Amino acid sequence: MDEDEKDRAKRASRNKSEKKRRDQFNVLIKELSSMLPGNTRKMDKTTVLEKVIGFLQKHNEVSAQTEICDIQQDWKPSFLSNEEFTQLMLEALDGFIIAVTTDGSILYVSDSITPLLGHLPSDVMDQNLLNFLPEQEHSEVYKMLSSHMLVTDSPSPEYLKSDNDLEFYCHLLRGSLNPKEFPTYEYIKFVGNFRSYNNEPSPSCNGFDSALSRPCRVPLGKEVCFIATVRLATPQFLKEMCIVDEPLEEFTSRHSLEWKFLFLDHRAPPIIGYLPFEVLGTSGYDYYHVDDLELLARCHQHLMQFGKGKSCCYRFLTKGQQWIWLQTHYYITYHQWNSKPEFIVCTHSVVRCGTGVGRHPPPPTPGARSEPQRPQLVSVSGGQTQGWCPALQ
Repeated sequence: MDEDEKDRAKRASRNKSEKKRRDQFNVLIKELSSMLPGNTRKMDKTTVLEKVIGFLQKHNEVSAQTEICDIQQDWKPSFLSNEEFTQLMLEALDGFIIAVTTDGSILYVSDSITPLLGHLPSDVMDQNLLNFLPEQEHSEVYKMLSSHMLVTDSPSPEYLKSDNDLEFYCHLLRGSLNPKEFPTYEYIKFVGNFRSYNNEPSPSCNGFDSALSRPCRVPLGKEVCFIATVRLATPQFLKEMCIVDEPLEEFTSRHSLEWKFLFLDHRAPPIIGYLPFEVLGTSGYDYYHVDDLELLARCHQHLMQFGKGKSCCYRFLTKGQQWIWLQTHYYITYHQWNSKPEFIVCTHSVVRCGTGVGRHPPPPTPGARSEPQRPQLVSVSGGQTQGWCPALQ
């Protein structure tokens, strides 16, 4: 009898341990099923595990693609975001980014296509690439875009991860304001590779992931697009610019809280002579006259205390080694989630002479200290002078 009781006790202990293990397993299955999209009430345990495995496989593929297109920090300046750095590189290379399906439908095109070819991105997206090519090049380019389908009718993840770069030349139609004008084409070079895309939101990769994540797209691994950098075969040394009837009296910039340049808009070069990439990462104080530094530092301190303000009139050294008078309105932008200050947005205005003659007041020679009669160098409307700092009144 003692042995029978011992056996029954052992079986009871085993059954209890087994039940506990099954209960824990069922709890984990329920937690996994609650994370899956759609109706999961009728799913058995095997289906739940299969869907979780499929999701993890897709997630690993997306993560691998994101790592490929992420810009390495060791050669990208730390003060520039991926998008800003990509835009600078595209401008320097006379190029733009494009994402096209295998049948030629344009999913995404970067803003830098406008100064190069005269097209707005919104006018190009959702159209077919072949519409912008000469008719004699249609078949050849279509064959290029569908070339991966010749390797396999259903591209495998291994193929998409492999070296499937594609490079070809063709002509693209230039944009024109006059529809009756005879079409002109630019000889360009495509360099890119095929990537799979899905309908799930994912972190932006140089700005085009959000354009690829559309509700009408099918899941990852089912659709493939060609993502390429498009460059002019013959670089434009003299870029065409639209003539806009606006006075070159002001420009905007963005600074870090330490007053280093993060952004400079297109209106600045005609005024100060510097291109955006020449000042990015440098301190604004490097360009100010030595006699104005103390007042500007006090204005900066006032801005950090109150979040917005207006500077005194000060002298800025242009690239041509000339002094111009500026006055700046500025404010601090804050992060939308944690309310921490992010950067400073500035609008710089050129200060006119009190006599109204000329755009710039008579400047002192670069590097030279001015005499004590600084208030007489320039006057602004309302009796304000160069030595007056509104932020400190």
